[in-house]
Amino acid sequence: MASSNMIMESKRLLRPQTKIDMAMEIDRLTGLADIRASIILEVNKHDMAISQTSPPIRKSQIGQETEVSIVHQTSTQAGRWGWSAIIKGINNQYPIHLSEGTVHEQAIIISKPKEKHLTKRNIRQAYRLESHHRYGITLKVHPSPAPLTLLNFSAHGLMLGSNQTQGFEIGQGYHIELNFPRETPLPNHYIRGKAEIVRISKDIEPGKSPRITLGLKFQDLCPDTLRIMPKILHHYMLEEQRIRNRDKM
Repeated sequence: MASSNMIMESKRLLRPQTKIDMAMEIDRLTGLADIRASIILEVNKHDMAISQTSPPIRKSQIGQETEVSIVHQTSTQAGRWGWSAIIKGINNQYPIHLSEGTVHEQAIIISKPKEKHLTKRNIRQAYRLESHHRYGITLKVHPSPAPLTLLNFSAHGLMLGSNQTQGFEIGQGYHIELNFPRETPLPNHYIRGKAEIVRISKDIEPGKSPRITLGLKFQDLCPDTLRIMPKILHHYMLEEQRIRNRDKM
């Protein structure tokens, strides 16, 4: 059992309008994860409603486990506290009461902490590039059993999509090549290596063709690739921030 200084009563922190982070695809070796920000909307007896994240939680992720955490600031220090939660569902018509009336937004339902306690957390963020189309980034996969679309990538792996739902297995390996525009000021304009399927999820929506999402983890990247990957991602992270700032003007 955790010592008294490593747990905290959840009712002290888990309140509506509190900002939280959801850690998806955690790499247990490095502590890095794909972090998605959200806000608590309502706390119930056995679960809670939170705002939809960006990128959004999909129906295919219902039932998955995620690490949820919150930063608690005191007069002397800040600490991250959290718990392991289950994504229990999606509410497409969650009512949000505003001064000018009630609006309905999409909300995610997750489980509350067990025994009403939060524990110390130390999970860092892995930047994941989502908007690759605007940058002209292309992907080559060999051998490829079907047309694959690059959804996003990070220093640890890629997420691919396909309209073909057969022919993929956990542990299946590929040769991957990411190519970046030559005019972009980068230390290298391609990333080559091997990647292995570690996650498969099927998206099925009424009236739409089934689609599959593949999570691949990089395998045995060469030292040069490991060295330049953070620099490439840092470049695009800054570019994303510049675009967001221009959009707000």
